[in-house]
Amino acid sequence: MKKQLLGFFTAVSLLAAPAAAVNAADRENGEPDVYVNDSLILFQDQAAKIVGEGHTLVPARGVFECLGYDVEWDQDTRTVEVTSDTGVRTVTLTIDSDVMTVRTFKTIMQIETEEYTLDAPAQIMNDRTMIPLRAISEAFGCEVSWDPDEFRVDIYSGDPILLEGAQPTPKPAESEMLRMSMSTDAQTLSAGSEFDVYIDVANMPEDSFLSGIVTTFDYDKSKFEFVSGTLLSEAGEPLEATVMAENPDYMTGAKALYVIIYGDNAKKTDGRVMKATFRSLTGESGEITLGNDYDTLRGFESYLMYNDGTQDVIYDGQNMIVDRTPLVIGG
Repeated sequence: MKKQLLGFFTAVSLLAAPAAAVNAADRENGEPDVYVNDSLILFQDQAAKIVGEGHTLVPARGVFECLGYDVEWDQDTRTVEVTSDTGVRTVTLTIDSDVMTVRTFKTIMQIETEEYTLDAPAQIMNDRTMIPLRAISEAFGCEVSWDPDEFRVDIYSGDPILLEGAQPTPKPAESEMLRMSMSTDAQTLSAGSEFDVYIDVANMPEDSFLSGIVTTFDYDKSKFEFVSGTLLSEAGEPLEATVMAENPDYMTGAKALYVIIYGDNAKKTDGRVMKATFRSLTGESGEITLGNDYDTLRGFESYLMYNDGTQDVIYDGQNMIVDRTPLVIGG
């Protein structure tokens, strides 16, 4: 699946500002962590909430937009509609109603409608529309599991919801998918020394150039400090960005965005596409990991943008592999 560039530049000012997402499980207040396809959802101002006899409510948009679904709110009728990424199935809920309506296109002309009784209806919390997580997820064929020890809910995408007789688009093998990973040439560390970490990309789209990148680095801030970053040209040289935003005070590390408009010197082949410079604060070894959680305000923490000569296309946690294997520095 390819996603068109929507509101990309509006994220720049948000990226540069300190982040304040709600993302830590809180047992005392009944606020579990929620993961979608192994990406933690970073709720901005209202966390997931367990109500009644163990039913989890979540803000309407964050979880299901991470899955690629469309979420619409109608203030007049106080209803929420969640539509699958294929557009074939829509789930409708009304605030304080225990009825959930599921409409599925069987064919272009035939719609099947079913109604279900909810154990926990949608409701308003902290001015946010909260909807039942398990009921809606399972209505879309997703797998939902609960881990009481970790106090977390995991959701995994199911098969695409299609018209009767339609065949799903074949998925590329993981070895063929666009992939983002990290590497370094750092050997030893001493307090105050600087070292470079590189973002590597494999399986770049053909006939396209890298026109933008957002990366989030997770690391121990008592050991490392983010200094600066830069895009790299096709020749491996620093490439000046047209738009740049860096946030070294991001929640778990640092976040950086770089965008170029013209592709004359931009990266067009696999390899190193970005260099990030860090400083060792203590000389101790440590780990740096690529973040790929889903911020309900900003989207995925790490993604790439490619231009094919006519438009920009974003690749992120829905259609790209982000290698989160920790990079050991100074080990």
